[in-house]
Amino acid sequence: MTTMAVLFLGLIAFSSLVQAVFLIRLTIEGKKVSARLEAFQDKVEREVRPALDQLHRVTRNMAEISDTAVLQARRVDAVLADTLEKVEETTTMVQKVLLRPLGPLVDIAAFLKGVRRGLDVYRQLRGLDGPSRGFRSSSEDDEHLFI
Repeated sequence: MTTMAVLFLGLIAFSSLVQAVFLIRLTIEGKKVSARLEAFQDKVEREVRPALDQLHRVTRNMAEISDTAVLQARRVDAVLADTLEKVEETTTMVQKVLLRPLGPLVDIAAFLKGVRRGLDVYRQLRGLDGPSRGFRSSSEDDEHLFI
């Protein structure tokens, strides 16, 4: 063989040796990284998993509280609606029972009030004698209407 061929064979053997060393070193470092990732995963499992479980429990409790609050709000709404309905029924009953029988009395009271007002006007005029007894002219009555 020629020296050139031996030289190329030596170069190929050396590069194969370097490649083998590189692959062995890469495998060793890969195992170290894998061990670190497993340790990190275990740490996350130990520390984060309980927090996630607690968060899940809190979320479930908040959902139950929300459902209970909605149910209570519906109950309060129903009670208020029932109360308002009863108040309206009571008001209607009071109007039927008390105010309708008092209707004629209100009419009589209005009539008596009109008669009383008429007597008051008559007393202010002191009879129907005319202007000499305190009758005011219409221009004096209209002065307060002027703006």
